[in-house]
Amino acid sequence: MPAFELRVLDGADCVGGNKIAVSSGGDAVLLDFGINLKRKRDYLLGYRALTVANTLYYYLYSGILPRIRGIYRDDLVGIDERVGEILEKGEPVEASMCIFSHAHRDHYGASGFLSDKIMLAMSRSMRTIMEAMLESSAASGIEAEIFEVRNRIEERREPRERSIAIFEEYSSIPSAPFHVTPCPIDHSIPAAFSFVIEDLSLAYTGDIRRHGALKSLTDRFIERAAGVEYLIIEGTRIDSSIMVREDEVIRDIRRYLEDKVGKLACIIISPADVDRVRSIIQLSEELGRIPVLCPRAAHLIDRLAESGTKIPLPDLRGAGIYFERRSLTGGGYDLESQHYRGWLRKMYADRLDGRKPGALVKAEEISKKQGDYLLILGGLDQVLELAQVRPRPGSGLVVSTSEPHDEEQEIEWARFERWVNLLRLDLRIAHSSGHADRETLIEIINEIRPRVLIPVHTESPQEFQRLAEAGEISCEVLLPSPAKLLRLAK
Repeated sequence: MPAFELRVLDGADCVGGNKIAVSSGGDAVLLDFGINLKRKRDYLLGYRALTVANTLYYYLYSGILPRIRGIYRDDLVGIDERVGEILEKGEPVEASMCIFSHAHRDHYGASGFLSDKIMLAMSRSMRTIMEAMLESSAASGIEAEIFEVRNRIEERREPRERSIAIFEEYSSIPSAPFHVTPCPIDHSIPAAFSFVIEDLSLAYTGDIRRHGALKSLTDRFIERAAGVEYLIIEGTRIDSSIMVREDEVIRDIRRYLEDKVGKLACIIISPADVDRVRSIIQLSEELGRIPVLCPRAAHLIDRLAESGTKIPLPDLRGAGIYFERRSLTGGGYDLESQHYRGWLRKMYADRLDGRKPGALVKAEEISKKQGDYLLILGGLDQVLELAQVRPRPGSGLVVSTSEPHDEEQEIEWARFERWVNLLRLDLRIAHSSGHADRETLIEIINEIRPRVLIPVHTESPQEFQRLAEAGEISCEVLLPSPAKLLRLAK
């Protein structure tokens, strides 16, 4: 095995923002290039930070992006001499490819800043999920330029497509400088992967769990990675031994909603968690309710169906799609209005024309027959839609997403709770994490048996050292930092 260098550019002591550079023999790849959402929230103040001319400078200055030479777009470096001054002091990384583990923004969301000379590698379904979620999100400017780049120096700013390598599960990634095998795993979003780099005896988990519907995939990755010298492992929940299985969540939601006869039932989940969306739709039908999907979830399912994905998708033939009231004319439902974005207008028009399954359902229809529906919303902010439905007091609301884990999210949660109380909703929490708990992480490590462990995506990296000192894991633990270059060899 050749010697190689590893640098964790971000995600060493926080949850998310993974950016890992692996170099050997003059070749290099990046494993993920996500946006550090917590650091971005800590430093982003207002509109000036979002202007294209200043974005890269502010992000480098504040540490939202790492100060590394050789990986950023020439046009963004060229329009601001201050960027060059910052980067000339940084270490160089000459990567030819960035490999994504899954379609959560904290793993791919900063790749719009990457040089268009760096090829992006992902699965076909992962690409579809990224495209659909970007289309339906508020992402704009550089952060939205994942697949197409607009040169900010040229007078004609026609978008230019990036080079993309589509990989298949368990097959070596084409054009990669190393032999990298993508292994599908269990996570809270479809098309999630871990990787084994055979020629470097290195494995990277990405985000991983072993308690969801796809546990067997994680088991197979562990078998594939067994015996590697080096394991880069996520540790989001290394400080918690609480483990709630996905099937337990659905069982608890069922038990709770069975008591809400004649009242509205509503569940808030991530639109990208297709497996849970599918389970909730099935549960709704078993309870004799009509599932009504939020637009973002329906849009993602449409895009995946069009792509021919192998991912099992929900059947929308008996479902409704929530018709948001947005326009100033047509009683609030005029699709010609500018307040309906292109993706949303098309998704609704496909239902009105009968091209896609799922009937459009308005808030006033739900309000009249609240006991007939189960409303599936895609975020805490959509509690405002319930004010249009006007639920009966004591109606059921289940939050099935991750809990707030920083000050800004706690503030958002407090606002959400005010609306819950104003609407007199009966709130419950029912969630299964997309990340392995401490005991499962110990099992994964001991089954893979690496010689060296490198924890990332965690606020408690020292916990891995404590476990090693206590003899619960039998490997050396290297704690990375953005300033530390790890030179590794057999």
